[in-house]
Amino acid sequence: MTRDPIARLSVNAGVSIGDMRKLHGTTGIPAPAPGTESVPDILDVWRAAHVTLVRSYDWVSRLDTVDNPTSLFPDWSADPSDPANYNFAGTDAWVSQVRSLGADIMFTIASEIPANKQPVRDLAKYEQVVENIVRHYVCGWGNGFENAITHWEFGDQPDFGSLHFSGTPEQFYHMYAAAARAVKCVDLGLQFGGPCIAFPLNEGPFREGLLTFIKDQSLPLDFLSWMWYGDNSRDPLDFRTIAAEVRTVADQHGFGGTRLMLSYWSMTGIPTAKFEDADNAAFIAAAAVYMQDSAVDQAIFFRADTGADFHYKFRDPAGIFEPDGSENARTSAFRLVGRTLAATERLAVSGGDEKGFAALAGQTADSDTVRILIANYAIPDSYLNARDRDVFEFQVPIGAERVNMSLNVPPRRVDAGSVGYTGYTLEVSDLPWGQGRYKVVRYRADAQHRGDMLGSYEGEGTSVTIESSLPAPGVELIEITRIPS
Repeated sequence: MTRDPIARLSVNAGVSIGDMRKLHGTTGIPAPAPGTESVPDILDVWRAAHVTLVRSYDWVSRLDTVDNPTSLFPDWSADPSDPANYNFAGTDAWVSQVRSLGADIMFTIASEIPANKQPVRDLAKYEQVVENIVRHYVCGWGNGFENAITHWEFGDQPDFGSLHFSGTPEQFYHMYAAAARAVKCVDLGLQFGGPCIAFPLNEGPFREGLLTFIKDQSLPLDFLSWMWYGDNSRDPLDFRTIAAEVRTVADQHGFGGTRLMLSYWSMTGIPTAKFEDADNAAFIAAAAVYMQDSAVDQAIFFRADTGADFHYKFRDPAGIFEPDGSENARTSAFRLVGRTLAATERLAVSGGDEKGFAALAGQTADSDTVRILIANYAIPDSYLNARDRDVFEFQVPIGAERVNMSLNVPPRRVDAGSVGYTGYTLEVSDLPWGQGRYKVVRYRADAQHRGDMLGSYEGEGTSVTIESSLPAPGVELIEITRIPS
């Protein structure tokens, strides 16, 4: 009789392998604000998830290049030196919400799409407007904030056909230069980059062309941003694979010191995507684990809210909350990942693999808690077949227009089928408090659990062995905490 395979995991809590990388950013609308009054308040969940960086989304921060009453600068005939000519209320509310978490903010300078995707007409005025927006959120200009926003990203998927930018690459380059001057004029220490490349494996004017222009003009590029969704592979290792390619391209263009910013990541970005909640939850956790050993410097998950879309008037399936703000398995996995990454010191784990059974361990700064995150995810069989061409071709409707797109994708890992683990044995040795007493608590996110505590018990000594079932798809967090004597 064949027994189900059990993973054997081992953690030495006395051996650090470096700092835990804080790759737990997100984007979304975490609470009601002017213009988004209908969304639920989910700030407590973001707080519990220890979100570290939040990217602004265009309906709370957009700067349109044409007149729009809801844009940050609604009337381009107005005087940009007068704070009364700006529309800061909704963005201010969102910034205050995020700052209440202690998270950094990355402000994306881009237009609302698809309505306002034109290049700017008056570049000098545009630069002045951007500078005053930065001053509002960094220097308190116009009854604003002091040092509220640390990262400034220019552009949002300019290579996505004419859906996101309808001008020429050269017009985009000069808008990038104007925005860069505006941001650095306020404070050279502010981080500036872009352009959130939609197709990071495609050679073209918004990858090689933009990098060449930035280098030739000696412009700043503190971070190079790009995005990726796993729709065409359902492989949580994709983000590491693509980051390696982006790193190579950046280095070849003389940007070895530029950080890589993954501005959007998720299992799916297609509005009509279908998936099981628990599968997506396990994907989220496995991808987060694999990114710890990647070229990604900062990562922003898309999107930790209900998915309410105020432009297209539909609910984006990438949202990980129910419409009323209640949690599901995806929410819970996001929260358990955040708690794990909140540990400051990373510990070595053996026994996991790169086929979806992923494990990550860390220790808190006070050495009082050891956390181990385990994800059991299986890439669907239909995504383990090699393609004839590693190109994804699709069509995007823009009003009456149909735009053909071609996206280069990584080769599918045909040998990445799940081992089929149904559980694990976890041995944790050399606990940091020596022979003292400890408490073990386990939390689960899967089809039946929403981050629920499965149980707890107390023990004593320098090591502990934990055994549990964990069939795919599922996520588990084990916390071992010192009991004060």
